[in-house]
Amino acid sequence: MNNKDKNILWLDLFEFLTYQKKLKLIMLADEQDIRSILLSSSEIKNILTTEELNKMALCLHEEFLNKHLESYAKQGVETITFHDTRYPYMLKEISTPPLCLYCKGNVQLLNTTCVAIVGTRKPSEYGVVVTKQFAKDLVDADVTLVSGLASGVDSITHKTVLENNGKTIAVIAGGINHIYPATNANLAKQITENNLIISENNPNVKPLAYYFPIRNRIIAGLSKGVLVTEAGEKSGSMHTYNYAIEFNREIFAVPGRINSPMSKGTNAIIKSLQGSIVLSSEDILTALNIEK
Repeated sequence: MNNKDKNILWLDLFEFLTYQKKLKLIMLADEQDIRSILLSSSEIKNILTTEELNKMALCLHEEFLNKHLESYAKQGVETITFHDTRYPYMLKEISTPPLCLYCKGNVQLLNTTCVAIVGTRKPSEYGVVVTKQFAKDLVDADVTLVSGLASGVDSITHKTVLENNGKTIAVIAGGINHIYPATNANLAKQITENNLIISENNPNVKPLAYYFPIRNRIIAGLSKGVLVTEAGEKSGSMHTYNYAIEFNREIFAVPGRINSPMSKGTNAIIKSLQGSIVLSSEDILTALNIEK
């Protein structure tokens, strides 16, 4: 393992470091061992606070990193840093690619043709039916389906893939040792048998609330297109949709009833991408510049 890989994996052990700080430290170190320059470079103090520097200075010995790497290996977790040839080329295109992916399962899926399916955690009967249908059809087309292992549409997607012997990648917010929700622990185990679970956080990181919207950029980044089957106006799926727009991915949305709260998000997507679809008389009045 070269110094670039070691630097990323060592920095990832400090949860208090932001993505931006890790990136600055990696660039500063270049091909040197970051630990060897941590206490010698004057530029370090422009990146880290004194408290952060002191915490990291206690963990400079080689054994600190090695024991974590050995632990990952025992758990069947593979580490794929940004410099690894196995790192998914689609993710390299986004503005903030994960510095490392912690993977459990079939890592070859990372560079297959992927489409994301996302949606509400509480789908209607209609949402369940269309999610299953789209998932099955895409499996039949040999597409790898990406989702977030959440309740609802995510879980339905992963389960449909497994039932039809397809390919799926679950992108989780916390570390692989902290599956959320806990009720999906068995589903996660089934996925790792022939498919793949990934996270940008090391296996022991707990899934804090702010990790979830950040995680969605990976779902969008891995995929050529994002399908939203059913989503409310404030659904977390809308974060994935926004990332897909930012990354210039294809967007697909299944229309729902105009009076259904569970379809407000998907219908809003359709409305924004095709102005001819109206959800109410207000849309017509606005388009024609007619005031009430």
